[in-house]
Amino acid sequence: MKRLTCVLAIAVIAVFGSITSPKAGGPSGPSANGDFQFTLEDGISRSVQFNARIHQNGKSTGEMTFNDPGDASDPNDPRPATFVKAAFDCLTIKDNRAVMSGAITEATNPEAVGHRVLLVVEDDGEGINANLDKLTWGVYEPTSKNWVPQDFEVPGDTGALLNWLATDFERPDDVGIPARQSDVIGCTTFSLSAYAFMDVRHGQGNIQVKP
Repeated sequence: MKRLTCVLAIAVIAVFGSITSPKAGGPSGPSANGDFQFTLEDGISRSVQFNARIHQNGKSTGEMTFNDPGDASDPNDPRPATFVKAAFDCLTIKDNRAVMSGAITEATNPEAVGHRVLLVVEDDGEGINANLDKLTWGVYEPTSKNWVPQDFEVPGDTGALLNWLATDFERPDDVGIPARQSDVIGCTTFSLSAYAFMDVRHGQGNIQVKP
């Protein structure tokens, strides 16, 4: 199997401490999947499996599981084993890169359930002469707003709750920008150029991105 490198480059929130291929929706839908193990500087082997697909109706589904055996070698700072499972609800693919996002459905730490996960992968080819695959991911705490901005001089002002699309009048193909953009971390929250892929000491497995 092809070797790969991966990274935990996006900040993982403190709740984690230092923490295949679907068939539904048609055979030709864009997809991404992977099954691999990787070792970081601490020498501990972790594993990740994921799959995601865009179906013919435009919806995306998939899932990811992450296993970290933990490290009890330091009695002053033991790190427990970690298991995370997430259900993807979006997938974006550009060339050989894919961005997947969804919510955590199971975890060794119950407080993590409901947090958002971003997984970004790069497929660098197949075969003995292929470059190394790459991966980066992060976990994000859900945001909640308990206030609504209002004009003090306009009692009952609900302007902040209105929604509209800002479009270019001279471009009928302009999809527009919504006035109230979602705060949920998703596949389009960050541009692909914002992600950095870093090597790990050792990795093996395979990533496949199919536009």
